[in-house]
Amino acid sequence: MTATPNSDERRQPEGWHVRQTIPARFAREMLAGAGLDRATLLPILERCDLSEAALSGHSRLVPRDYLTLTRLVIAQSGDEMRGCFAKPVPLGTFAQLLRLLVYLPTLEAVFAEAARFYALYNEAPPWQVEKHDKLIRLRLLPARAEQVQSALYPHFMLLSLWHVGSWLVKETLPVQRVVLPESLAEFSKQARFLFGRQAEFGPHAYLELAESELQRAPLRAPHEAARLARYMPLRLVSPGQAVDLESQVRGLLSAARPFASLSEQQAARQLGMARQTLVRRLALLDTSYHRIREELRRDLACALLSQGTQSIALIAEHMGYSEPSAFQRAFKQWTGVPPGEYRRERLQRQS
Repeated sequence: MTATPNSDERRQPEGWHVRQTIPARFAREMLAGAGLDRATLLPILERCDLSEAALSGHSRLVPRDYLTLTRLVIAQSGDEMRGCFAKPVPLGTFAQLLRLLVYLPTLEAVFAEAARFYALYNEAPPWQVEKHDKLIRLRLLPARAEQVQSALYPHFMLLSLWHVGSWLVKETLPVQRVVLPESLAEFSKQARFLFGRQAEFGPHAYLELAESELQRAPLRAPHEAARLARYMPLRLVSPGQAVDLESQVRGLLSAARPFASLSEQQAARQLGMARQTLVRRLALLDTSYHRIREELRRDLACALLSQGTQSIALIAEHMGYSEPSAFQRAFKQWTGVPPGEYRRERLQRQS
């Protein structure tokens, strides 16, 4: 039986146990690409209850704050592509493009036409469609130094291509490979969560799909485009469908009391499988029960510290730590900053 959540738990951001926290680097690169001056930027950060210090180093943002920041930056800059291209993409362009793409005969034609369209703003096609035997690669073509050096850009572009293609055919496209630039190997866990599979790293960034998948015809109607455009920022921080098992494990751990105290054996029993089967299936996702539990604790700690309604000692107790010092060490290992410093930055901004 699931325990009834208390009032503090009800105030936790919706979906906190499903969506991971976001690296602050993604936010820094988005802000840099938007080109907002400091006088414009500071009020935006205030509305998100964020400080400039909260975006530094290896800090992480809860999804709610990152989504709010994303929407405010897009609205203020008037650029749907968050500064990723050489020229701003006017608001409403994405939805209008979708209304036209639904009439094309295949997904291959959709991706090729969309690349030609965005070349108007990028000064070159941002990706190209390549055939390799019975596979097709959607390979990014970085045209600017900022795109080459960015962590946000390849995640944002490849996820957008995948979600748009899946939306058009009304089911998740099965990706054969996700390859990101070699310099982004430190984001392997984030990529695995977002794409639902382990990413590889190489000289080029691309998605690889079966050629037969890209010969499928779009099934959407033009009037459905506005809804996808509205919810695309949320999709870009949600888990890939292939990690449903990981989401189930996170849900079981979040319901346990003390928090995340469920053993691997108990979780496997509740999922209707042997412990060895759970271990093996999580290994196929390149993760483990221990890793999921630690990431879950990190994400909840960030959410609770952001609210500022509980002491660090109470948060440590709620999360099953026998001593606050143990929680403090763990939180600093997760985020690079002590929990007290993380909370002070947030509360100072909120006040």
